[in-house]
Amino acid sequence: MLTKNYYFTALLLLSLRMLSAQQINPTIPQDWCGTHGYSPWLTWYHDHKAEISSLRNDDSTMLYVPVTMHLVGPDNATSFYEEKDCFRILCELNEQYAPARIYFYFSPGEPFVYHAKSLWYNHDWDGGKDMIESTRIPDRLNCYVVADPAGNCGYSWLDAIVLGTGCSNPGNSTWAHEAGHHFSLPHPFFGWEGHNWTFNQPAPLEWDGYPVEKMDGSNCYDSGDRFCDTRPDYLNYRWNCDAQQFSTVTQKDPDGVVFRSDASLYMSYSLDACASRFTEEQIEAMRTNLFTEHISYLQTFDFGGLVADDAKVTYLSPIDSSIQQYNNIVLEWAPVDNATFYYVEVSTSPYFSVVFSSAFVYDNITSLKITKNIPNNKTMYWRVTPYSEWDVCKSIASLPPAVFKTKNLSATNELERVADISLTPNPVAGGNSVVLGVNSSESIDMMLTINDASGRLCFQKFVEMYSGDNLMNISTDRLEAGLYFVTIQTSKGTLVKRLVVTK
Repeated sequence: MLTKNYYFTALLLLSLRMLSAQQINPTIPQDWCGTHGYSPWLTWYHDHKAEISSLRNDDSTMLYVPVTMHLVGPDNATSFYEEKDCFRILCELNEQYAPARIYFYFSPGEPFVYHAKSLWYNHDWDGGKDMIESTRIPDRLNCYVVADPAGNCGYSWLDAIVLGTGCSNPGNSTWAHEAGHHFSLPHPFFGWEGHNWTFNQPAPLEWDGYPVEKMDGSNCYDSGDRFCDTRPDYLNYRWNCDAQQFSTVTQKDPDGVVFRSDASLYMSYSLDACASRFTEEQIEAMRTNLFTEHISYLQTFDFGGLVADDAKVTYLSPIDSSIQQYNNIVLEWAPVDNATFYYVEVSTSPYFSVVFSSAFVYDNITSLKITKNIPNNKTMYWRVTPYSEWDVCKSIASLPPAVFKTKNLSATNELERVADISLTPNPVAGGNSVVLGVNSSESIDMMLTINDASGRLCFQKFVEMYSGDNLMNISTDRLEAGLYFVTIQTSKGTLVKRLVVTK
């Protein structure tokens, strides 16, 4: 049992009641990050740093943040952003926030919530507001994954963060950036959002009503992001960095001092490959925010045990190349200590280079039924990787996968049992070739005939097919546009397929 007790003065609690969530300005131009306001909490924080410093806990204490991922799809969606990528995102966040001693885990009982609503999947600011206010769950970090978050990569608003699928790829810094906003951090170029400037000119003393930060640090607590261990930054667009992790663009502060922006900061607009850290003052602010504005995150919970890095999955069925009905397969495995999630993959390759079916199962379920996407007459490999809500970083299981073979056991003749036969493309444009594909568990001699809709013989050929995959190109040069019947006749039975030739 992991228990934390936190004590705060009446001043802190009274002040917190007056705070609102991180705000954004829906009127600014669309760009990488839609968060452009300055957190009222951060103003309070700077005004009460003396009181806060005497109350702050040991900086080495790990702070645990529960997360619910809201996976949003269009109306009538049956598939959503993949759960395995949500585990990767939290794993990357934990690496990025490790210096801050902040750890993200899935909220037990509600790791994922699914929403099929097109107005939220691709939304404007009104749609985003409706989505968050309608579905946000208290006492945890609510993360929404959508296709288009109001024209941005992501934003932090109404005490939630919203990210686009296109900005959630491996190595992306958008999640770390928006979570930083959630915990009060502004952009280091605060005040310059949505404005243009000629950077070879000295910056003005004030910009849009805010003092402009100087290189000498004389106004660092009153300008920019109000942290003194982040240098001035006026770059309000995505920008690249040099080998020293500074901007390639130079700027001039109000005193005419030439400088380059720090590209290593997650809260800047530097490209993903450049960003790598939060500063100590940023970390102190985020941790204090967790002890105050987001104190409800720091719950008492039963941490449970971790899934061992060398945890071995015992496969129960199907194993040892047993034969399975290709469209009705039930995979079963033994429970793994402390695991509550299992990621299941099925492939035709023992290296899983091509995955035909994958799924997460949750709530201690140790079986999965698959009724589609698995090919017939193939040798299939399957594996299971165990996870838990707390243990979000797992390498794919190194244990050799289990093996089974697929057949059409419900076929009406013996030919369907031993061979999977296809015609592609179908329809086919006249003059192009159609490919007859035969995947067979044994060698077969067959007579191939093609007849038109009136029964006229158009093509006939004797073909010898071997065990495994066979491909045969059939020309349509002499076939007019229309419907044809392709007959495969063997000693195992006969199969007829329709073929449509277009103009």
